[in-house]
Amino acid sequence: MPLRLYRVCRAKHARLDGYGAKLVGGRWNSPGRAVVYMTESVSLAILENLVHMAREDFPTGYVVVSATVPELVSVCTEAQLRSIEYLHLYPGVTLPLLSATSQQLGDYWLESGMSAVLKVASSVVPTEHNFLLNPEHSDFGRIEVDEAILFRFDSRLFGLTS
Repeated sequence: MPLRLYRVCRAKHARLDGYGAKLVGGRWNSPGRAVVYMTESVSLAILENLVHMAREDFPTGYVVVSATVPELVSVCTEAQLRSIEYLHLYPGVTLPLLSATSQQLGDYWLESGMSAVLKVASSVVPTEHNFLLNPEHSDFGRIEVDEAILFRFDSRLFGLTS
């Protein structure tokens, strides 16, 4: 069955090119490495945004972007990635992937090209999942991205009355 993914972001980041993550890095990538962060539901995407927002910064200009990953596009899981015996960080230096940081794992995943999509546990809701998309992977073009839809945060999430 195809995989349906979501992202709630400012409209300028709706292109899903990984540019923002490339500029500043993220939990699963170092700066300089393009990756697109998505989730398995709109509600999780909202929560992933809220943990980075201040109460006084009521967000405007956001959209929901959804994408469909066809079955033929490869998806790797964090557990599969951690099962790989060694990560070569620098020539002659190895690190067991079991103890690697999430950034080291993500960088390794991006460099290896082992899949277009990586499924990882959300740190906000550990029983749910985030999905990283590698825009440089040969299968990335097979992912179908829908047109962005305007999204308005409920003011009650910021302690404001509606």
